[in-house]
Amino acid sequence: MARKHRERIFRMKQFSVRHEISSNKVGVDGVLIGAWSPVEKTGLKILDVGCGCGLIALILAQRCQDAEIIGIDIEDNAVKEAKENVESSPWSNRIIIKKKDFSSLCSEKPKFDLIVSNPPFFESGVDPSESARMLARHAGTLSPRTLLDKSSDLLTDSGILSLITLSEQYEELIEAAHKNGLFPISAVFVRGNPQKEAKRVMIAFRKPPVMPPSECRDMPEISPTLLTIEKAPGEYTAEYISLCREFYTIFD
Repeated sequence: MARKHRERIFRMKQFSVRHEISSNKVGVDGVLIGAWSPVEKTGLKILDVGCGCGLIALILAQRCQDAEIIGIDIEDNAVKEAKENVESSPWSNRIIIKKKDFSSLCSEKPKFDLIVSNPPFFESGVDPSESARMLARHAGTLSPRTLLDKSSDLLTDSGILSLITLSEQYEELIEAAHKNGLFPISAVFVRGNPQKEAKRVMIAFRKPPVMPPSECRDMPEISPTLLTIEKAPGEYTAEYISLCREFYTIFD
């Protein structure tokens, strides 16, 4: 007897995300950066780079009730699935999903108030026989460094770039930001529990007040904070619950 197909649907409080065919599945990283990214005003124009199944775009649509959101990805299955997830959400009139490469978008130079991404963060060069999910985690034309190198031209004067990546890339990305006329405004290291080291870091960057990029080094330094997800197995910290309460159904 053939095994019955099991649908992969992740149900959030206000929407559901099907993640059967997209390489980028629903995961903690995507929920974190969607819930944490700074949204400081109304009427935002938001770009979700490497949108995968559309998770981050949907979280931001829930958080920002009048935002216009564009999600881009180069994977056919991701674009197809993200469009389906958007169409079945309450915010289909405010989210557009496109098959588009970030570099080609940069040549058009549209302007956004927020660029957010859960980009691939391992160096390329993996075996093509690897699973689609593993391949999606390896940087090709998109990486944290690419985002920093090219986002400045796409941000409004008060625009913000927000991303999540490996914690060991933090210093490198701060340096890259300075070279590209951006400076960090907030950073949070993320660890699974108190016994583990932080494996991820969320960083938000923005343009400085009008000044030459060389003077960005004089901007005030930030002090990263630490977010712990669990105190013990299945026992979540108050900080994590507070951040994700509006999305996870387990946090009623």
